[in-house]
Amino acid sequence: MKNKKGGIEAIKRRYGYLFVAPWILGIALFVLIPIITFFYYSFSDVAMTPEGLQTTFVGLKHYKYVFLEYPYYSNIFLSSLSSLVTSLPIVVALSMILALVLNQNFRGRTLARAVFFLPVIIASSAVMEILTNFNMNQGITAAVSSGDTKQAAEFMEVIDFAALLDGLNLPGKLNDLVLGYLNDTFNLIWSCGVQILLFVAGLQTIPAQLYEAGKVEGISAWEEFWYITFPMMSRIVLLVIFYTMVELFTEKGELIDKVLTSISAMEYSQSAAMIWPYFGAVGLLIGLVMLIFYRICMRKWE
Repeated sequence: MKNKKGGIEAIKRRYGYLFVAPWILGIALFVLIPIITFFYYSFSDVAMTPEGLQTTFVGLKHYKYVFLEYPYYSNIFLSSLSSLVTSLPIVVALSMILALVLNQNFRGRTLARAVFFLPVIIASSAVMEILTNFNMNQGITAAVSSGDTKQAAEFMEVIDFAALLDGLNLPGKLNDLVLGYLNDTFNLIWSCGVQILLFVAGLQTIPAQLYEAGKVEGISAWEEFWYITFPMMSRIVLLVIFYTMVELFTEKGELIDKVLTSISAMEYSQSAAMIWPYFGAVGLLIGLVMLIFYRICMRKWE
């Protein structure tokens, strides 16, 4: 019986390897090789010739140029990392809160879930750009053509959060941080679709008997969250943290825009030297966050 079981497991493993073989082959050909090539470009001078791209190894020349001579790169680099660090807890916490609300039993729950996931579908296509340009232009044009200048101004008006915070007399750095969060509120909410879906799926796997036992013991809703919900969701939380960090890393920003601009100008060496330090820093940050979460939270609960 043992040999038969081992034979079945071996067959399952072979089928598993066969199932993922196309994906592994695609990663090797279309992802791994370009990544290695682009990494090599950061240490080389790349020239376009009739025979194709020619590379000449120059060591750290382009890294020195990017960090020591390129205007504002260091500031953009640090700003991108700080934006990632500050946005991560907001997105994860907001997603968890919304998932807890959407997991309640209320009328229209399915529609509410669809509404919060809809931004993922819209933002990942050309629909968002078309809707934004069309609605803004149509609104302003209609208001101006009708002579209603006040209405036209309302279309272009943005809430002045800076003026709202002036009366609170917050310290400079705290004021800038809160102002950044308020200005990015809409974007942060639109970044929570997949995370909410993962959290809702995880919440539905928690046995109801645990909550019933908690109620018998007389625990509060706060204790129920920290002693039942959060420990049972630890692996989902780790997955959401990893997904969110990767999503924020690949999100288009000032640094990514500069890299894409350099690539468009066929400055491959310079663009590679810009992106690889950022890639390495984000990789270390992801590893550090996941290690801390695993050691502090998951090992404690397991």
